[in-house]
Amino acid sequence: MTAPGVLLETTPAMSWAWVGVRVRPEQRMGWHGRYPDVDESQHLTRTVTHEHAWLTSLWTTDHQARWELRFRSEPKNLLSCTLLGRVQDRDPHRAVEAALWLRERLGKAPEHVQTVPLLDAEEVKGWLVPGALDGHSTFEVRKRLSWTNSTRTETNRAYCFAVHPLRPPEDRSWEPLWRKLSRTPHQTVLSVYLEPYRPSPALANELRLLADEYRYLAQARTTSTPWTVTRPGVGLAEHAAPLYARAADLYTSRPCFRTRISVASQGPGLSDLPELAAAVTGGGVACPLAPGDLDTGWRNLAALNRDWLELTYGQGAPVQAMRHSERILCDLSDVDEAATAFRLPYVVAGHLPLFDMRGR
Repeated sequence: MTAPGVLLETTPAMSWAWVGVRVRPEQRMGWHGRYPDVDESQHLTRTVTHEHAWLTSLWTTDHQARWELRFRSEPKNLLSCTLLGRVQDRDPHRAVEAALWLRERLGKAPEHVQTVPLLDAEEVKGWLVPGALDGHSTFEVRKRLSWTNSTRTETNRAYCFAVHPLRPPEDRSWEPLWRKLSRTPHQTVLSVYLEPYRPSPALANELRLLADEYRYLAQARTTSTPWTVTRPGVGLAEHAAPLYARAADLYTSRPCFRTRISVASQGPGLSDLPELAAAVTGGGVACPLAPGDLDTGWRNLAALNRDWLELTYGQGAPVQAMRHSERILCDLSDVDEAATAFRLPYVVAGHLPLFDMRGR
C-alpha cells in the first residue's frame, strides 16, 4: 500500500509516482491586508519576485522530477488550480519517497497562495486525466518558429529554421486570461509544465555550430569551377544566426527548464483564449493540435509527459525536418522565462473572485 495521495504506476523496468497540491490565492494578502499601500503593479512585481525565487529553489533533476501548474474552469464561472508533480525510479519505494519529497517542496509556495496537499490518489488521477478533448479546441503554446527551404546545399541542410525567443509581456496581469478561462462553456484546462533541464556542453557546442552554419548560409557565395556562379544567401539564415548565438550563451550557462503550455477543452467556444495565453506567457504562438497528435497530446496531460508532437510543433514544416538541438531550443526556457509563464493565483483587491475558495 502506497502513501496517501501518491498515485503509483510500476513496471519491471521503472516506477512512476504522481502527487498533487491544491492552490488557492491567499485572500489576506490583498492590498487591504498586509500591504495596504501597495498598488496592483507593485503587487504583481512582488509576486513575480517571490515566484522566481521559489522556482529557483525547486530546480532539481533528481528522479527526473517535473511539475505542472493546471488551471481548470469550474461551474459558476470560477477556476480551480492544482500543482501536479511526477518523479520516477526503478525502486517503487524510492519513487514514493521522492514523490512525497516533491509534494512537500511544491507546497512551500510563496505567501500569496495557500496550498493543501491532495491526500487521495484518485483525486490526483482526476486532476491528471483531462477527459475527452475536443480536437478543434486544443492548442499548444510554442515559441514562434519561422522556416523556409534552403537554397544552398553546401551544408546538406534542406530547411532553415529560426526559433524566436520569448519576451516578457507588457501587461503582466493574468486576470484577463483567468477571467476568459473561467467563462468557457465547456470544462477547459490551462496547463504550464516545467521539467528541470541541465544543458550539456554538447548542446552548447551544437547551438554555436548552428549559429556558424546560418552565418555561412546568410552570405552570398561565388564559385568559379567550372564557371563563375554567385549563389545568394538564405534570407532567413541572416535572422536565425544571432538567435542561435544568443541561445548558446543564454541557455548553457545556467539551470533551465523544458516547457509545455497546453490549452485543452472538452468542447468548442474558446474564442481568443489560446492567443491570450500565448501573449501572457511570453509572446509565443497558439498552435492548434493536429488531429494526428491528439492522442499523444492527451497522454502528455494525463501522465505529465513532454513527448514531441511532430505535426503540431513543426508549425507547418515538413516532418522530421528539424535537428535535435533545434527541437530542444523550441521548448527551452531559463528561470526568468519560466517564471513569466508559471504564475500562481493571486487576489486583486476589489475585483470579483475568480477562484473557487470552497473547502477552506
